[in-house]
Amino acid sequence: MFIMKNEIHRSLEYLFHKIHDDYVTLKNYISKTPLVKINWLSHKNRTVWAKLESNQSTNSFKIRGAYNALLKLDKNKKIFTASAGNHGLAISYASQALQRDCTIFIPSNASDLKVRRLIQTGVKIEAVGKNLFDACRIARQQASIYNAEYISPYSHLDVICGQGSISLEVQEQSSVVFDHVLVPLGGGGLLTGIGTVFKNFSPSSNIIATYPQIFNRNFSDDFTKAMQKEVFPTIADGLAVQHDESGNEFSKILESLINSKIEVSESEIENTVIATLHNEGILIEGAAATALAPLLYDPDATRIKGNILVIISGGNISSTSLMKCFAADLKNTRLASILGHQSNKLSNEIEKNHTTSSKNYFDQGISKNFVLPKESKEIWSELLFITIAKAKNLLEGLSRFREYILLEGLSFNFKTYQYVFERIQSMVENSLKVYHENENASEIRDFYRLFIQEFAFLRSSLSWCSASNAQSQFVMFFDSQENNSSSVNYDRYGSLSLKKFEVNLLSSLGFSPEENDLLLVSSGQAAYSVIESFLISNVLHNNSNVVTAPYIYFEAQEQLERLSFANVTQCLSWDLDDIICEIEEKNADVIFIDPMANLAELNVVDFKNFADKIKSKNWKNKWLIIDGTMISGGINIFHLFSEKNHPNILYYESGSKYLQFGLDLQMAGVIVCSKENSVKLNVHRRNIGAVMYQSSINKFPEYNRELFINRMHILMRNSLILVNEIEKNVYLSNRINVSYPKNWKELYWKHGGGVVALSIKKTGLNHRSCLEAFIEILLTHCKDKKIPLTKGVSFGFSVTRVSAAAAMAENAPPFLRFSVGEESVDLMHKLSSVVVLSLKDFFESFDPNSI
Repeated sequence: MFIMKNEIHRSLEYLFHKIHDDYVTLKNYISKTPLVKINWLSHKNRTVWAKLESNQSTNSFKIRGAYNALLKLDKNKKIFTASAGNHGLAISYASQALQRDCTIFIPSNASDLKVRRLIQTGVKIEAVGKNLFDACRIARQQASIYNAEYISPYSHLDVICGQGSISLEVQEQSSVVFDHVLVPLGGGGLLTGIGTVFKNFSPSSNIIATYPQIFNRNFSDDFTKAMQKEVFPTIADGLAVQHDESGNEFSKILESLINSKIEVSESEIENTVIATLHNEGILIEGAAATALAPLLYDPDATRIKGNILVIISGGNISSTSLMKCFAADLKNTRLASILGHQSNKLSNEIEKNHTTSSKNYFDQGISKNFVLPKESKEIWSELLFITIAKAKNLLEGLSRFREYILLEGLSFNFKTYQYVFERIQSMVENSLKVYHENENASEIRDFYRLFIQEFAFLRSSLSWCSASNAQSQFVMFFDSQENNSSSVNYDRYGSLSLKKFEVNLLSSLGFSPEENDLLLVSSGQAAYSVIESFLISNVLHNNSNVVTAPYIYFEAQEQLERLSFANVTQCLSWDLDDIICEIEEKNADVIFIDPMANLAELNVVDFKNFADKIKSKNWKNKWLIIDGTMISGGINIFHLFSEKNHPNILYYESGSKYLQFGLDLQMAGVIVCSKENSVKLNVHRRNIGAVMYQSSINKFPEYNRELFINRMHILMRNSLILVNEIEKNVYLSNRINVSYPKNWKELYWKHGGGVVALSIKKTGLNHRSCLEAFIEILLTHCKDKKIPLTKGVSFGFSVTRVSAAAAMAENAPPFLRFSVGEESVDLMHKLSSVVVLSLKDFFESFDPNSI
């Protein structure tokens, strides 16, 4: 324990030389973290630099002090420490690497994320006390009883010297003389180490301590007593440190290094976390945000000027805390754009480009209270940041992989490892560069499409489809967790990443992880095949009856009709009463009905009304199969059919459309079922080889429910702009039928999808060659006006696509189908105007008598 009892230990010069000497060995065990310029916080009066300790091993500066302390100890000495998270993670990591016996005492208020990560390391954990103060006290007592070394999170001499290595790295990385150095103040070990070095080589630098306002510390009276004051809960949980009396001498040294102090409110901390994620693509924890917040809230550099160094102390933040940050109140409207909120400029642009008549699209499917979604750039930026975070996690995984191989004494070509490591680092750097250099959503999207494929390749490059679970010398695994099981680990059985991804995708589609499971498969047709295999084994028998709506996806219909032992009946009417009557009359075992048909009329089924009509009927032994591809993630069918007499539900979608945000990288499909049916369906998925393999999972964009619905709302908004532009033209409305589910809210959907169907009332013109001719006219006009448009089948893309849809149902003519994209409101109005112009030209050429 670091208690300065004599003049030598009180000397900052002694501390500086010890920090310098320790660094010679320590630098071999730690990463030299980046020192980066933060342009979005810079100003003509200041330049901001950040030392990214969030990139350090365990995502925190704490690993420096942990290694430095452990390297000085006898290998047989037991180690006791107490931690709210980051220090414990660091001690655990270092003790595992150095093969030391370690016990960590954690308080009950420790971050969930950090506790989970501690548990995953396998270190011995003791949960004691209500806070870090109690945990430190008990850990110190236990160390004394068992003759162990107690390593304080903040006042241990070697820990402080390890943290001081940050300043030495800064000195190596930059010749800038910093006017101000902002350092988060928790226990003070970080600030003491950094301040000691700066006071030696840059005495003019102003050391600023930042801390949560919620602590309500009165430093003006007595610094030592202020540090001994009990702390309150904060989003910056890593700073929630209360000194005890043993740290009095240490407090005096700490106080002497601090030139000024800034307290930061909880909302300022939360907003800074989001601002950093949005502008820098870096996820930081609350403690680190306290050091950036004073700059964010001084946008004109009136209070803090010159060359600024900010210590980004860590990046371990729980999902709960991050969600709290996203929900933080923003009273300073000037910061809205910095935080990625909807800006006034965007709203003004939308308003400026609306004509009086075009505003009516809100009344035709979107209520007046509807909040405009994030625009496309914001969505693709967030997707980019998510994948950047995954890439950084992969870097950490590579480090763990290397560490595990070395610990196990395995043989491995580390040139391969280094190649992958450097490629990932370069990829992350390029991603951030692209984001900062591009204002255009399409450029970010196009780069993201390349980025996610490169990430997938690198993530899969060291993996094995049938990884080993034990070995001598030769390495045939990447994730060390694969060495924890002796069970069959074929990729066909489902990888670890598959299970994690399925849970996230289930929530993103609006289903309940408590009630449902999702199975990710290789295509939409594979999803159908798994369901069919399940039905054949568990439901259908000789002479079973199957009833379908007048239209279901044609390949599913073809497969059903090949079941020679079953009687398949296709309804002739879309009327719900007629469909129910047919099901009852045939005593159907299985029913296939979709929310919206891929036909010119885009026929819809009111499942809420359907569920109400049959709840008094005994259908609990029937199975209702639903393909929700056309309104992807738009309806939780399990909530509608929840009565005891309702049929069993199996839901599926093609995952190559909306679910991949139009990237069109691969085929995919999903099945959603109740938990009791999940195990059997999973067996069928495995046995027919329909699982999505790990290499494909890595190419699948990762997002949340908010991002998914945001994108669908953009597609819906743009669809309604197109619909309104055509329908308000009297000439065209007399000649064209326009289909779009404007009543989506009445159907209990979350959106109406992004497909608009057009059919010509003069049916002879719905010939494929005529429709192809129209598309050529449209493409010509779009080229002339430099408006993006593509031609082709399928839907869900980011750029609007048009096709002359082939007859999907017997006796149904082709029709024009627009898969509406993510265009801005202004661009969508321009495209819609060109569609109207092209339709007029089409009728002039092909039906001159109508002019």
